[in-house]
Amino acid sequence: MNVIGIIAEYNPFHQGHAYQIKKLKEICQADYVIIAMSGNFVQRGAPALMDKYSRAKMALTMGADLVLELPALFATASAEAFAFGGISLLNSTGIVTHLGFGTETDNLPLLSELASFLLKQPHVYRKALDSALKKGRSFPASRQEALLACSFNINASDRDISELLASPNNILALEYLKALAAVSSNMIPVPLLRKGRGYHDTAIEDNFCSASAIRAYLKNNSINGLLPPTAILKKAMPTAAYHIIRDYSHPFLFEEDFSMLLHYKLLTEDRASLACYGASSPFLAGRLLRERDSFCGWNAFCQRMKTKNVTYTRLSRLFLHMVLNITKEDYKNFPKPSYLRVLGFSSSAVPLLSSLKKNSLLPVVTRISKAPRLLSCQAQKLLDIDLRASDLYALGLTAKGDNSLKNDYRQQLLRL
Repeated sequence: MNVIGIIAEYNPFHQGHAYQIKKLKEICQADYVIIAMSGNFVQRGAPALMDKYSRAKMALTMGADLVLELPALFATASAEAFAFGGISLLNSTGIVTHLGFGTETDNLPLLSELASFLLKQPHVYRKALDSALKKGRSFPASRQEALLACSFNINASDRDISELLASPNNILALEYLKALAAVSSNMIPVPLLRKGRGYHDTAIEDNFCSASAIRAYLKNNSINGLLPPTAILKKAMPTAAYHIIRDYSHPFLFEEDFSMLLHYKLLTEDRASLACYGASSPFLAGRLLRERDSFCGWNAFCQRMKTKNVTYTRLSRLFLHMVLNITKEDYKNFPKPSYLRVLGFSSSAVPLLSSLKKNSLLPVVTRISKAPRLLSCQAQKLLDIDLRASDLYALGLTAKGDNSLKNDYRQQLLRL
């Protein structure tokens, strides 16, 4: 049985995602597709546009057979921890045979060579990386400089390396390949060239626009957080996914919807507590305290705080860790997922779910109410972070006048 695993956010689901699932199934002659999907908050440090069950429903209507939730601790982490969490989760199913992912290059040998080099981190690389970081550059820029300084050890030109590292999809691909090696996984990597516009492209002029473009469009055109009366999204999204977003009964959420809570955290914490959050540091904590009186919103504060060595995304991720109370200690205590939480499955995938329960290396959670009987105390603490994230997401909706979102205990498992 061939089973494809895909790590995704589907924020929201668009034509490119539908193409990816369909094409990967063809390439791998797959019987089933399992998605490890971020929950209500995503990796760039923001709330998902729509709640996790609505996005899981999109995936299931468009070819996925089973959707597992990637725990919030990993879903809101840096690319390295995000990828490691997703790979560990899929590997723990015991049934995923292939890992599918999008890239901006079809040069798998180069991706694999760079991933192996980064995983080993030879002394010459660590020295070059430390030197670049001391110049005050961001980690992504420092890593690129270090790799270029070590290019004599890599079978590629400086131009090839620079172009590869310029794409977020390629960077995630590198992290996936690193994680596959780190967990000694037998999953076969299957890269697929991304179709359509770039990851950050905000143009919504053709069928294959990015999720960023759809979010930007909705943010600029929605009325009271609800879908505007327009047909533009019909081209950007598959019909079934479009119908789900068209009929979505809650307001869309964005970073700014949590500005008040973030401001409260800034006003009530000290340097020591601010330095403890996942994406923080003592230096950043000090800057937050010095600048907090200038706070006028989540996005504006990210813009104010960013520097050449601290990116906007890292700051937004830090802010999200603050409101979710995710700390560095959490990442030490939970190095990888410790349960498989099912959000939904297709009716034709009942045999797949049965196989998952039989072969999984981790407890399979289909009902939150039954989790305490299945999980260790440590695993329950990781699940508690997910439950807290869901409650916070509902709080964001309540602030916009909608308290109708069911909590995780009341939400029924999706079966389509």
